[in-house]
Amino acid sequence: MSKARDLANVVVPSGAVVGTSDSQTLTNKIITGLVADGSITEEVYVLSGTAIDPANGTIQTKTLTENTTFTDSLSNGQTVVLMLNGGETYVVTFPTMTWVTSAGNIAPTLAESSTLVIWKIDTTLYGALVGSYV
Repeated sequence: MSKARDLANVVVPSGAVVGTSDSQTLTNKIITGLVADGSITEEVYVLSGTAIDPANGTIQTKTLTENTTFTDSLSNGQTVVLMLNGGETYVVTFPTMTWVTSAGNIAPTLAESSTLVIWKIDTTLYGALVGSYV
């Protein structure tokens, strides 16, 4: 004997439904147990201002033309790869951050072209210099 399904408690999503061969943009969805079977493409963003915001892209590039003070808009669990040109020429000031280095919590010396990874856990912002890409 099968149990009758209570359809009054079924939540039906709103919006357009696509078929299995169509693509769909998901916004504000929580996906648990995600398995990516293929490549993942991250958005690359040319940073024109000074706000490091993962909403713009998880890989950000900036060519420095003057001394620069960055701010961050990262939330818990977010990461940004930041590629800087001109780090040897101009002074760069980062937001309050715990630097992960072999020497301890010490801000790195930037080269002409430097790659950094910046991430946030709870309210602590972390940063690590990956190295020079030239």
